[in-house]
Amino acid sequence: MRNILKNIFLVLPVAIALYGCAGAPLPDVVWPDPPDEPRIKYVKTYSGQADFKKSNIAADILLGAGASPTLVKPMGVHVSKEGKIYVTDTAVADVQVWDPENKKATTFAAKGAKEFYKPISVATDSQGRIFVTDSQGDRVVVFDKDYKLKRYLEPEEPFKQPSGIAANETTNRLYVTDTHKHNITVFELDTLEYLKTIGKRGKEEGEFNFPSHITTDQEGNLYVVDTMNARVQIFDPDGNFLRSFGQFGDAPGMFARPKGIAVDSEGHIYVVDAAFNNVQIFDREGQILLAFAGFGSGRGELILPAGMAIDDKDFIYVVDQWNERVQVYEYLGEKHRAREAAALAEGKKKKK
Repeated sequence: MRNILKNIFLVLPVAIALYGCAGAPLPDVVWPDPPDEPRIKYVKTYSGQADFKKSNIAADILLGAGASPTLVKPMGVHVSKEGKIYVTDTAVADVQVWDPENKKATTFAAKGAKEFYKPISVATDSQGRIFVTDSQGDRVVVFDKDYKLKRYLEPEEPFKQPSGIAANETTNRLYVTDTHKHNITVFELDTLEYLKTIGKRGKEEGEFNFPSHITTDQEGNLYVVDTMNARVQIFDPDGNFLRSFGQFGDAPGMFARPKGIAVDSEGHIYVVDAAFNNVQIFDREGQILLAFAGFGSGRGELILPAGMAIDDKDFIYVVDQWNERVQVYEYLGEKHRAREAAALAEGKKKKK
């Protein structure tokens, strides 16, 4: 009984902070602040496998039954075309896999895939293959859809702390950031054969200084977080430099510790900054549009955020590293309005 009461007193404040009192739904957290039209909305928080169980999570915790793995030091996040969420955890050298639609969750280790020292980023393709960068193992590991080891990528020269990874089926390219070699290694996605290397160390166009996270857009353009040059560089599908934006500073549109990067369906560019504890949004030309989140442990707040991803529905996933969770937001753009219109039409249909 004493342990149950102890758990109640520990869990109750957290539950109230996250869910509010019964019958009193919490107000929406949106950016920008009213009266401006909201563009970004906080949706939910994921902290581990218990969030995907079909049971009473609160009761499990109170009764000491919640033994599912939780995040310890999350780093990267990826959402597959099927909606599965992959989150790397460097503290336990593992990758969590969450399936919200089917209410299932597992880890690579639970599937027998204990191949990592320090997993950083994940990518997937339509074949069901899963690619994981291991910065301490200096390798990129390839698995099939059943988490069976298939091979390691073979660059022209060995990797030296690979970090970011992005697969683009439109251009049949797989890109890997080689942080300590200050370049991007390019492979054919279907064969996984090495193609070429983009960049070298420097500050000029197409050069890098400890690059980290990367992503691609619908046209196959490549976006690279050039971390120690405090900028984002953009390349066409063939690796030709297009433009860059950003510099060191603390004003809007500048960077201090840029990390994760993603692009939504309308071409807006999102960049995490671990020092600002926020995400900045830019247009295609690199002009600042909006920033959201901020320092804290509340709904929609971040402390030392890291990787990020945006799914096909324009939901935004940000690794909230210090708070040991993944925060989910939604871009309230064209896809959001289309979903609202469809829901309204369905509601009217049911009333008839």
